[in-house]
Amino acid sequence: MNAHRWTTLLATCWSAITAALGLWWTLQPSAYLLGGGGTGSPPLAFEFPRAWLLLIGTGGIAVTLGLRTRRCSKSLRWALLTTAAGVAGLCLAVSGYMPLLALAYALAFSGPPALIAALLARVLRLGIKGTSAMVGTPVAAGLLLAITIMVAKGAHWTLLAVAGCLVWLALTVTSYRVNHGRCAACGRPGAAWTRPESAARWGRRITIIAAIMPLPYGLARLTWFTPWPVAFPEGAGWGIWITGVLLGFASEGGAILTRGLIRPWGEVWPRWVPALHGRSIPVAVPTFAALTASVMLALLTVYFAGTIADGEIDLLVIVAFVPLSLWGPLLAGAAMAYYYRRRQDCSHCAEKPLHQADLALSA
Repeated sequence: MNAHRWTTLLATCWSAITAALGLWWTLQPSAYLLGGGGTGSPPLAFEFPRAWLLLIGTGGIAVTLGLRTRRCSKSLRWALLTTAAGVAGLCLAVSGYMPLLALAYALAFSGPPALIAALLARVLRLGIKGTSAMVGTPVAAGLLLAITIMVAKGAHWTLLAVAGCLVWLALTVTSYRVNHGRCAACGRPGAAWTRPESAARWGRRITIIAAIMPLPYGLARLTWFTPWPVAFPEGAGWGIWITGVLLGFASEGGAILTRGLIRPWGEVWPRWVPALHGRSIPVAVPTFAALTASVMLALLTVYFAGTIADGEIDLLVIVAFVPLSLWGPLLAGAAMAYYYRRRQDCSHCAEKPLHQADLALSA
């Protein structure tokens, strides 16, 4: 099954689930599906008519079926493509920032134990299975924490919205490629800016800018180590202090990983990584991780766009949170540059990489 069929299938399944939930909500209005109105849920979500949920689900099925067939006219395909992009944007708008907040807490609390476990596995010279068990335990605990936060805040429904954003965005990309007569999986033959040497040039610039964006927020949190903490809640206890500091470290760690997209250790597992060190990193691993993170960070972008529009802005927001809200779109560009620079032969089409020359980046 090619990439376009996969994305249409996933979008169809998502639409069917959404239509079923919309029908349930219509038949039983007391079954409110959009959470409890906790922090991080946008007003748009709670003004969302239940009939719209049913309409989006049934309409989504029709759109996916239309994009899958080749019998419709070109103008109709472009209309369906625009609709698919609109559904992705709508899912992003109603998600709120609670999924990002839950993920940030999970990374903040599970990241240090996972790093210690990786270093310990390196010292003990464990194999892939042993390393996976040691590192996977704190990672699984972090995911469980994220799910617990989502459920406790009554925002579990946003997982459906985030999944819809990812699925419909992927469908938009593959449909766009098909409309232009390109391979749905790799996008070849593409424009000149997608060539490896071109992606290496513009990708380096956008990646450096993206890596700078989370630094102000992280530094603001790390000032809590000093006698002059920035934005530390008055009267807050040790729990708030530990959480804020861990979020600061997570932000700085994200900046380092973003920088890794243009560093040699972003292509070959570094020496300190147990079991895998020295091996080539699959292109899909950093690309998928960075694109997923960029979508999650885009939730913050949407939230702060609304905050600024409402006039709720101060110096801290300008200095720390505005750059952080720009991290998502810039990270998406950096991830695409990484993919275009490193992508290999496509198993779905006859196209080969345009250049096989060494594109190693200087330090």
